Amino acid sequence: MAAGACVALRDALLDILGDDLVGMWLHGGTTFADRSVISGDLDIAVVIDQLAEAERTPRVWRADPTSRPSRIRAAQAAIASRLGVQFDTTYLALEEIGGGRLPRSAFRRAHRENSWAVSRAHWLAGQYVPLHGHGPQNLVVAPTGRELRWALDRELEHLERHVAEGDAGDPYEATYGILNGCRILRTLETGDPVISKRSAGDWGLASLPSRWHPAIRAAQRSYDGMASSKDIELVSRWMPEFVDDVRERLPTRRSARSREPRWS
Repeated sequence: MAAGACVALRDALLDILGDDLVGMWLHGGTTFADRSVISGDLDIAVVIDQLAEAERTPRVWRADPTSRPSRIRAAQAAIASRLGVQFDTTYLALEEIGGGRLPRSAFRRAHRENSWAVSRAHWLAGQYVPLHGHGPQNLVVAPTGRELRWALDRELEHLERHVAEGDAGDPYEATYGILNGCRILRTLETGDPVISKRSAGDWGLASLPSRWHPAIRAAQRSYDGMASSKDIELVSRWMPEFVDDVRERLPTRRSARSREPRWS
């Protein structure tokens, strides 16, 4: 199903963009051998050339159903509905992705791609599946250690926001918070962010204090959709404290820690 959905989206984008579709690849959890046994979002990166200014302003292109962004949005929604999948597609402007500066979303200039350093590290390590055109090796540069640390801080801030919003009671968000917290800590120790959520949990079991182990094991079972009621209770109870512990190991560089954390 995932392969068919990716091909259908690629064909739709080629029909709309033609030669302006520079590159397209699948990345994220789906590409890892130890991915979840239940289906997740399909993370896809799309690089586009020759974007008009109006195409980068939602209030303009949404008012015109014949615009390329409107047609892409409609085509993606139709494919997702027809095939029963969820796309998490990152549309990027070719002119903005050649360096370390955060690119803006191709069709929403106000949105920055805060995970840019982590994404590049994954792609340049070969953690992607090519779908069309140029691969990331021809388009992006390796992140610096400083860029990676900044991206980790933003990822952690995203988890802190979920805690502030009371989302620890949501098993999905609690599971994500624990396993991604493990990934953040492992990246801090090794400098390498290229690891799946499951393997990040395995690292946590081998490297973190034993008091966290029950929650990590529960999160791994939840990741596969096999959580018991006790597992759900564990991840929900321990996710806020675990996120706080990750923050202790990754001190923020922001001066205004009293304000609410931002969404990524």
